[in-house]
Amino acid sequence: MAEPTYSLPENLRIYAIGDVHGHLDALERMHDSIATDLARDEYPGQVHIVYLGDYVDRGPDSKGVIEYLISRRDRRDGIGKSFLKGNHEAAIFDFLKDPNSTEWLKYGGLETLRSYGVDLPDIPVPGEVEWAAQVFARVMPPAHLAFLKSLELSVSFGDYLFAHAGVDPTKPLSAQTEQDLTMSRQPFLSWYKDPLYQPLEKKVVHGHSISKEPIIRPHRIGVDTGLYEGGALTSLVLQGAEARFLQVCSD
Repeated sequence: MAEPTYSLPENLRIYAIGDVHGHLDALERMHDSIATDLARDEYPGQVHIVYLGDYVDRGPDSKGVIEYLISRRDRRDGIGKSFLKGNHEAAIFDFLKDPNSTEWLKYGGLETLRSYGVDLPDIPVPGEVEWAAQVFARVMPPAHLAFLKSLELSVSFGDYLFAHAGVDPTKPLSAQTEQDLTMSRQPFLSWYKDPLYQPLEKKVVHGHSISKEPIIRPHRIGVDTGLYEGGALTSLVLQGAEARFLQVCSD
């Protein structure tokens, strides 16, 4: 089966940034790297940055990351920006709705709470979790909550679809749910090996599933290279039919 050729519209370059997880220093370095990349060839066309979600949890400064992303969004710099929703952003809303029904605290929520000044013990006693949720809802700046509520589930440019985790490859792209787009792993990751494999309507660019290096497969490009585990923060650079990568590290 011949694989389709994927490309972007002419005169468009996209930078798709993987999972940040509270590492503000690496995110700032990535924007410096993007600026250097644009200056290197004096790129004259349209530029769009896609942030693939999971801005919060695990790392030391989730609050700072959100504040920084809001400031980038509000810059009048001629660069388009799309901010996608990851499963960790979704988990914040689950926690605020019902603190005792989620394991968010075990998967980086404690670090996010602490970045907002809510100092919850590693193993909270009964009642402390509800207290933390109430305080968190009170101290989170309204602009941060509005930003989290505004996050998109996916965006598409040319022959590419951008989503935090991927898609359910057995369904049309128009039928994907929030669960599909923020939580997918299998059969999506190994779809190209599946007996039922058919090329997807668009090639999917995603984070969520960690690999040591960026991964290019016939149906997907994965850019979560495990920043919070000591790996790099990766950005995919797409232009025409070309795909390359930028990488930076955290302190």
